[in-house]
Amino acid sequence: MAESPLAALARRKDRDGQAFLDDDLVRAGERLREDFELAQMGPRVAQNWDRFLTGGGRGSFSPDSGVGNGPTDARNRVARALVDLGPGLSDVALRCCCYLEGLELAEKRMGWSARSGKIVLRIALQRLKRHYEDASESSRMIG
Repeated sequence: MAESPLAALARRKDRDGQAFLDDDLVRAGERLREDFELAQMGPRVAQNWDRFLTGGGRGSFSPDSGVGNGPTDARNRVARALVDLGPGLSDVALRCCCYLEGLELAEKRMGWSARSGKIVLRIALQRLKRHYEDASESSRMIG
């Protein structure tokens, strides 16, 4: 399995010998990727094992319980985060965090000069971290 661009950047050091991306920034990027992947999950179309696992009539699915809204909620969280980042920052975050595109490829596709992507990505992750910190308690995830 290929390494994520964030993990590779987290190992790099800046001029002062500090990690180029600290753990909080990597977590913010990974959270965006997690939501992005959850957003792509479709509705359940296979066998419903709920009755088997709960012993028959002990549990049932209620359509308005919010249990089946995972992908929709994740899509909404991704959309809010990308809107908050704005153009440019959202592009590099989407490419590197969600599509796991390397920085060199992202720079080339976006028409940026070499080595400019890591700075823009760090700024995007700082804004993304702030976005998640400012999120209301009801929209925060466990991780």
